[in-house]
Amino acid sequence: MAEPETTITDAEWHLLEALWALDRATARQVADELHDAQQWAYSTVKTMLDRMTAKGLVSARQVGNVWEFTASVKPDDARRSAWKRFVSSAFGGAVAPALAFIASEARLTKKQREALLSMLEEQERPS
Repeated sequence: MAEPETTITDAEWHLLEALWALDRATARQVADELHDAQQWAYSTVKTMLDRMTAKGLVSARQVGNVWEFTASVKPDDARRSAWKRFVSSAFGGAVAPALAFIASEARLTKKQREALLSMLEEQERPS
């Protein structure tokens, strides 16, 4: 699975998260998974999954008389792609100001700050 080359909409993120949780599912199963949070009709979910298949975000295969869907992108690849687009558009591609902004706005706990510092220090160590 590669990074998506297209922008993932908010609605598509919901569908991808359901597919990542379910691994593979019919449109009905995805609609059921999302019902409490989104309350989308089955037909809406099926249409969106078909569009996501055309965009390459989802793979579809016919099993008997139903279609089964699988995410074509891994969660980390989708997030990496979204992060790159965010940094590029909001910060002109500069990662340090993006991280500084997030750190100042995130209200991190002491434990989260320590974990972040540990990750940054790990980046400094020679391989």
